Amino acid sequence: MLIAMDAQNSPTISSFVIRFVVEPDSCAYRGEIRHIQTGEEIQFTDWQDVEAFVRRYVLLEDENGANSA
Repeated sequence: MLIAMDAQNSPTISSFVIRFVVEPDSCAYRGEIRHIQTGEEIQFTDWQDVEAFVRRYVLLEDENGANSA
């Protein structure tokens, strides 16, 4: 049995690669995140920058369970 999926019901896929660099003898970190589909990449030192970048491509829930863009 074949099931045809229309474009409206097909999933949206966004893939990311995140690299972390942790400095020796400290808790400081830095990194970069790349959106695979577009090749766009940013460097970060704060997790909020990572979340903001991902939100450009993926609808995420906030801490209260509400969707935010």
